[in-house]
Amino acid sequence: MRAAIRRSLQYKLRRSSSSARRARKRSVRHTRIIVTHYGGPDALRVVEEECPEPKDGEVRVRVLAAGVSLPDLLMREGVHPETPRLPFTPGWDLIGMVDKLGGGISGIEPGQIVAALPISGAYAEFVCLPQRELVPVPSGLDAAEAVSLILNYVTAYEMLHRSAKVRSGQRVLIHGAAGGVGSALLQLGRLAGLEMYGTCSSPGASAVSDLGGIPIDYQHQDFVKEIHRLTSEGVDVVFDSIGGTHI
Repeated sequence: MRAAIRRSLQYKLRRSSSSARRARKRSVRHTRIIVTHYGGPDALRVVEEECPEPKDGEVRVRVLAAGVSLPDLLMREGVHPETPRLPFTPGWDLIGMVDKLGGGISGIEPGQIVAALPISGAYAEFVCLPQRELVPVPSGLDAAEAVSLILNYVTAYEMLHRSAKVRSGQRVLIHGAAGGVGSALLQLGRLAGLEMYGTCSSPGASAVSDLGGIPIDYQHQDFVKEIHRLTSEGVDVVFDSIGGTHI
């Protein structure tokens, strides 16, 4: 009897130990950055937690690179109109690798490189996103370079071709032309055959010139007077991300 009880206990212990090992193996942890309160860099905190599991229709993505942009800073400060409730993980755009598929997913495989524009959540090791929000990325691209194209160039393209509907030969003024969206506007505007003028500080003038624009030093020149001096007729479109007295 005692031998039978020992064998039963040993069997149960082995099963319990095996189950614990499997549970530990399944339990994947990851880190992400959260905004704990609205403010400066001190509002950011790194947390470690259980890795998120994809729901039906979702894909878990291992983040390879996340962009850092002005909207991220505005969200951290609590002034952007699309700021989530606290606490939240910032990060507008990302390049990542498909890690795990939720139920009902087809047409995408683990290991595939994708891009996404989730608006928030990209400052993490893993993030779960709906499949419809993922765009395949061509092989061979550097993740850190590719992520710079997502928010800046989508924004610039929408402004040029869906809002302003620019045409070849038109004149445009781009404020903040040496910045992320500004430089994207210059590159896409050159492809569209635009005559481009861009406000920038003195150190950014060469970057604006290299991208096909005529720089205007807003710190030492009145850009309105300078545009009229250079064109005599003004411009057809103004792209303004600054606001205030620029409007």
